[in-house]
Amino acid sequence: MAAVSMLTNSYPHVKNVTLSGTPDTMQEIQIGANARRVEIVFTAAAGKVLSSGTDATVITTEESFPVPADSAWYYDIPRSAGSHSVFLASGSASTVASIIVTDGD
Repeated sequence: MAAVSMLTNSYPHVKNVTLSGTPDTMQEIQIGANARRVEIVFTAAAGKVLSSGTDATVITTEESFPVPADSAWYYDIPRSAGSHSVFLASGSASTVASIIVTDGD
């Protein structure tokens, strides 16, 4: 898998990503320095959000946050964060993650 780039400064920026059918396989989502909020919804199946990881590898010792299916998870990004990544994984089977990145305005 390749990292999903959401580095554009055109907001809001939306992508739908089909995660691996292998549970706990991480997908990197790159977020730009001007972003101020990220919101993620896992469609039809639960997912996991991680603050660190390696794209296309299975979760081993990384800490993850479970997100139920069809529920929104979001976080406000401090200005000091700069460009960074979050990692997503499907909890049980392939699922679509809908991601929106905004600049907070």
